[in-house]
Amino acid sequence: MIAFQTSVSIERAIDQVFAYVSDPRNLPHWNSAVQAVHPTPQAPNGDGSTYSMERQLPNGRATNEIEILACEPPRTFAIRTTTGPTPFIYRYHFAADNGATVVRLDAQVKLPAPAALLPQLARHGVKKGVDDNLATLKLILEQQRP
Repeated sequence: MIAFQTSVSIERAIDQVFAYVSDPRNLPHWNSAVQAVHPTPQAPNGDGSTYSMERQLPNGRATNEIEILACEPPRTFAIRTTTGPTPFIYRYHFAADNGATVVRLDAQVKLPAPAALLPQLARHGVKKGVDDNLATLKLILEQQRP
């Protein structure tokens, strides 16, 4: 298991940033590995909601089921995988900062055996991918009109 924190400041109101990030169906727009996200049948809304997430990983296509662990507007949003490769828990924290929003991510990722043998290198690679995704998120949200 690797863990790391990262953050990004987005020049948008906290409610707008939270609403976009907390809708898993937006993940394909800003997460380069995610191809599609679909709500699962009969899933509740909010905490406990589940989604099927299709990803393109370095070793091929993968499907994960994700669950919303926490959805507390506009401060906290957390998801975790319940099935599929590379189990993870992502906890997003949102804070208003002079009209902008700081998004902090606390991440825990369990890597497959080969990557787990080199945890520092794997941690750096995963964090770089996450930072790139947060940069894309920032670009998308700052270009949207209010």
